[in-house]
Amino acid sequence: MFGSVFQNLHAGESDAVGLDISDETFKFVQLKKGRHGFALAAFGEGDFPKELIVSGEVKQEAEVVKILKDAFARPLYGKLTARHIVCSLPEEHSFTRVIQLPKMSMSEAKEAIKWEIEQSIPMGINDVYYDWQLVEMEQQGVGHQDVLISAAPRKIVDGYVSVIKKCGFIPRALEVESVAVSRSLVKDLKTDAPVLLVDIGATRTSFIIFSGTALQFTSSVPVAGNKMIAAISSVCTVKEEEAKKLFYDIGLDKNQQEGKVYAALEPIASDLANQIRSYVAFYESHAMHEHRKEGSVAVAKILLCGGASNLNGLNVYLGLALKIPVETGNPWTNILKEPLKEVPELSYRRSLGYTTVLGLALSGIQKSDL
Repeated sequence: MFGSVFQNLHAGESDAVGLDISDETFKFVQLKKGRHGFALAAFGEGDFPKELIVSGEVKQEAEVVKILKDAFARPLYGKLTARHIVCSLPEEHSFTRVIQLPKMSMSEAKEAIKWEIEQSIPMGINDVYYDWQLVEMEQQGVGHQDVLISAAPRKIVDGYVSVIKKCGFIPRALEVESVAVSRSLVKDLKTDAPVLLVDIGATRTSFIIFSGTALQFTSSVPVAGNKMIAAISSVCTVKEEEAKKLFYDIGLDKNQQEGKVYAALEPIASDLANQIRSYVAFYESHAMHEHRKEGSVAVAKILLCGGASNLNGLNVYLGLALKIPVETGNPWTNILKEPLKEVPELSYRRSLGYTTVLGLALSGIQKSDL
């Protein structure tokens, strides 16, 4: 399981529930084996009142546990049968990157990786949990080894582990959100050219570069769905629920509602496009290109996911602004057999908001690591 900070405590059990926790919301999914690959066994979601979890850190554990236990007992669909959980770690407090090391023995690599992490993160090595994995090298004769490293603060990891245990479950692994998103969207976790995954949530948007068989860079910005919906509410003088409907149904269509919804959203969409452009430029100038084929581009394609990626017209707007192919991703690509993109209980459009947790659940059901 690549990119796990806390993993394989009970590897003997194959099934586990995926749990995606943020400051304001949570989602959970359990998968099972079905006729078309895997199938949905259960799923659910809910909200956390403000101040229970702040910037990824559990502040009021008893309340968080109560809310989760109630939701686990009454899923929106199905019934939870697994007792293990694979849980997400917040992207903004985690460190995930590919580094390069000279060819060396495993014992030497362990010490070198520890040193690299100490030099790369703004925390002491004793204040974090970290994990690493050698990245498969396709080219022969390369004089170094790529290594994927992940690290997360102990206080955040310990808080989630405590919550999981007090809910009556056993923590199987904790994974950085970008790892789970990649597992959901990247077919067989392998690309011929770099792909940018853009996960647009309620409060933040994450940028994830995936190339070859591994993550390369991750970052996040506070440009997301809530900001867009608030803009519609203000400009169109409507309540939040009506603003959400306008967000999904009209969005960036300038020919509807006298262009008012478009006028509210366009500055934010433009900002998002600029953020993506800057991120791609940063990757182009800082990435390690030893494995890139001659004449290849920095980013060949952009895949959108997250609940706010349902904004009407966003993929077309970003494609025109960035001159890069932009598609809405398929979070079922490694779960269901092609061309399936949804199940009756969880539509494709709704499942975009479940991208992270589907990746966690997929990790939880697989007997061998991806």
